[in-house]
Amino acid sequence: MLAALFLSPFAHAAATRTEIIASAAFTTSGNSAAISTATATQLMVGVDVTAQSGTTPVLDLWLQVSDDGGTTWYDMPADLTLKTANTAGTGTLSSSPGARDIVDNLSAATGQFLGIYKHIATDRVRLKWIISGTTPSFTFSASMVAK
Repeated sequence: MLAALFLSPFAHAAATRTEIIASAAFTTSGNSAAISTATATQLMVGVDVTAQSGTTPVLDLWLQVSDDGGTTWYDMPADLTLKTANTAGTGTLSSSPGARDIVDNLSAATGQFLGIYKHIATDRVRLKWIISGTTPSFTFSASMVAK
């Protein structure tokens, strides 16, 4: 329902949901596999961070795009990012227009995060993340809806 608020009323094609990353524990920086967005012009990317551990663990996660089939990658700022304070949905909702990171400097917390991208003109996307700290671990999953 939240996606309907941000997608153009003129786009009548059906939306397609894709799992980017299944829920798993990650202990090092990395990126997801490349996903084709050849027919998409708008994306909503949702990230659910359900657990974290370690000494001063920090997670940053963002969307990258490619214009050459996945050889070269560029960071893509979101039109809007939304964050809840916890996975129970009881925290305060905050938003940041034009932010690069969907998950920004997350430490000692869990939560649900959303990136809205209104103008995608690329053929591939992927998620990129940096995990730092002493023996850090973050459990998260991510999916996207393309239109």
